[in-house]
Amino acid sequence: MKNWKEYIESTFNPISDFKIEDKTQVEEIGIYSLTHNLTETRFDFIYPDEDWKKIGDVQFYNPKTKGWSGEFWEAEFNETEKQRLNEFLKPAFEKGWSSKDFYLFGKHYQSKVYWNKNFDGKDFGYYTGFGCLWFVLFPFLWLSTKLMELNLISGMEKIIIEPTNKNVC
Repeated sequence: MKNWKEYIESTFNPISDFKIEDKTQVEEIGIYSLTHNLTETRFDFIYPDEDWKKIGDVQFYNPKTKGWSGEFWEAEFNETEKQRLNEFLKPAFEKGWSSKDFYLFGKHYQSKVYWNKNFDGKDFGYYTGFGCLWFVLFPFLWLSTKLMELNLISGMEKIIIEPTNKNVC
């Protein structure tokens, strides 16, 4: 393998389990996407250079949640970066992942994404909604989140996303 595209297509196996959208051509948005047919998890490889020796970012999502993977950041094609990518994708490929999505008055304002299906360990926080009001509303939203996590008020959804590779133990 000589570049990211070859590596990606060999890693996403069998490739027939994925719908591929290549929007990396000139005048396109610069994203190469693979969506798993069964789980619907989408993997975006963002802004690869022309020869695919460098990618600008990688992210994964699932339509069942407002949460997402967070940023992988720029990577040159080499053994160290391939290993880093494998670790980054492990929750989506092998372990599964989970998200707590928080809503206030029906509007999503926060997700906490966990790199496992048990809602354990460090989470990646993702904030939406309320725009600049977030800063003003922070104490209220923080308290609301804590109360939702304790199941004292409603507004939290727990979502578990299965891994794309069901053959991994």
